[in-house]
Amino acid sequence: MPLYVKSELIEDEHYKIAGQEDCRWYPVYCHSNREKKLLEFAVSRRITCYLPTVDRHRMTRGHRVVTPVPMFTGYVFLCLARQENWAVKTSGLVAGVLNVTAETEPMLISDLNKVRIFERLSRSQEVEVRSDICEGRQVVITQGSLKGLQGMVVKRENRTTVIVRLEFLGFALATVDVHDVELVAQ
Repeated sequence: MPLYVKSELIEDEHYKIAGQEDCRWYPVYCHSNREKKLLEFAVSRRITCYLPTVDRHRMTRGHRVVTPVPMFTGYVFLCLARQENWAVKTSGLVAGVLNVTAETEPMLISDLNKVRIFERLSRSQEVEVRSDICEGRQVVITQGSLKGLQGMVVKRENRTTVIVRLEFLGFALATVDVHDVELVAQ
């Protein structure tokens, strides 16, 4: 799902999420299967929002069906001013809002920009969202679509997996069969 900024659809792959004056980015945890409803609510109120998705592939009646599903089940990311915060909390769609301070917001914004890279990557190759942080070799990716990201490499069964940790969110994103990256130990 693309990023909406003041109800404008942003699909530009070079667009970077940034902090906004008088607003703060928050991970908002919604009630079960309410991510798209919360996104619609935010867009209708002209609230800057982001619902990252990955494509789920399945076979139905012999046809391949691709459905975008939320990357982080239950989470929508909203950039809220104080007055919008209350409207979102009382919408009936929200189970909770993670606390973000002025000190932690830059880490969240950095994570969201990494998520955007993996969301685009998921359109051409498999991307896996993991709730665990694996130990492994720390690397900086120097070439390809993930250039500049720091992560770790896990090699299993002749398949190379690159895992990028999202500091604030406590998740990790992974992609397998990396072809277009060069890894350099830190």
